[in-house]
Amino acid sequence: MRGLSRHRRRLLTLALLAAGLPRPALAGPALRFATDVNDQSGLAPGARALLGRAFERLGLEVRFEPLPLRRSLPMTELGQLDGEALRIRAVAAAHPDLLLVPVPLAVVEVRGYVRRGTSVAREIAGLAPWRIGYPRGVVLLEGLLAGLPHRVEATNRLELLRLLRAGMVDIALVTAASGEPDIDPAQLAGLARLPAPLHVAPLFALLHGRHRALLPRLADMLQRMEDSGESARLRSSAWMAAQPLSAAR
Repeated sequence: MRGLSRHRRRLLTLALLAAGLPRPALAGPALRFATDVNDQSGLAPGARALLGRAFERLGLEVRFEPLPLRRSLPMTELGQLDGEALRIRAVAAAHPDLLLVPVPLAVVEVRGYVRRGTSVAREIAGLAPWRIGYPRGVVLLEGLLAGLPHRVEATNRLELLRLLRAGMVDIALVTAASGEPDIDPAQLAGLARLPAPLHVAPLFALLHGRHRALLPRLADMLQRMEDSGESARLRSSAWMAAQPLSAAR
């Protein structure tokens, strides 16, 4: 009887799996990921969309907490947060307690805008003679511009473009996701975008080291989403949803 009971249980288990019934949800609190509070592009919305879908497929819940990047990094390193949504590769290399998820979530471009008819250098290293405007709190731009003498911070993208139009800066730099639509033409009256980005770099999610066992599963899910084209669709939808908010800033 005991043998028959085990056999029946085994058949029932196989039948349930074949029927495609969902597995029980994984227990535990939601993962907490930092996202850049100063981002005014489609980068952060796109990353949230991809990570949210990937974790959902893995049976995990994730919450995104908007924070300044300089504040969130030590919190994640101390284990107060579970991960970072978007960082350059060098951040993981400099912080061994953080694990890089090796599938890029986005490619960031540094785009330059000038007044029509103005000529400036086409690479960041050559911009030293010019007054360079950029949005406050964008860590990538702060790092790239370190050492250049004529830097002007703006509180947001709209103010930055006003400074450029008024002749207070010679070039305005903003970050955007590769493939993301340009700034609304209504905001660019009298201005022109440089034909090529001044800097391009892939961006990755980071996990705190305690989630090492999760790393290969998350990377595999993100890669499958990328290969299927789902990631591109999610990014595009996130960019479209973020455009009205960006235009208001």
